[in-house]
Amino acid sequence: MVGVVWHVLRSATEACDGVMTKALDDRDKEVILLVDDEADHLTITSRFLESVGYVCLSAERGWDALRLLSERRVDLILLDLHMPGMDGYCLAENILAHERYRVIPIVAFSCYDLTKFKQRAMRIGMADFVPKPVDRKRLLATVCDQLRLRRRLLALTAVEGDLGTRAGSITEVRATAASSATVNQPG
Repeated sequence: MVGVVWHVLRSATEACDGVMTKALDDRDKEVILLVDDEADHLTITSRFLESVGYVCLSAERGWDALRLLSERRVDLILLDLHMPGMDGYCLAENILAHERYRVIPIVAFSCYDLTKFKQRAMRIGMADFVPKPVDRKRLLATVCDQLRLRRRLLALTAVEGDLGTRAGSITEVRATAASSATVNQPG
């Protein structure tokens, strides 16, 4: 089965060489956390993503994913919804409950490509959904889009912070100028 899936994935790669070349130009070694209880799927997906320049971390259980998330920088999470113990929904809720992790897009993947599973994932706050077996072209497009959105969000947040700092400085300058004007008035 793994051989068949790998062949399908390799064929998809050849069909989307232009997309992958663009992906290499658009980012700088971003880190993807893959969470799936199927070791073969982790291996296949991480090999593919690493072959186009991403750094991949893998976890087979939700608790392992939370540990890795606390120890390492992660730019995107690919998360299987149906795992024993802590399932993908519960893991996503735990991750998104922390302010510091809310800027990390979570992309769900599952062999259950049903509307109800997608809707539940989106209600929780996951960014996108990719069905299994994973189509490489679709996976790469989703990863690139979500990471691009994350970079834009982080840039916007930095600009907002800079504007807030500048606004504070302008307010201080105005207050100083106003107090100086009051002191220097002939009286």
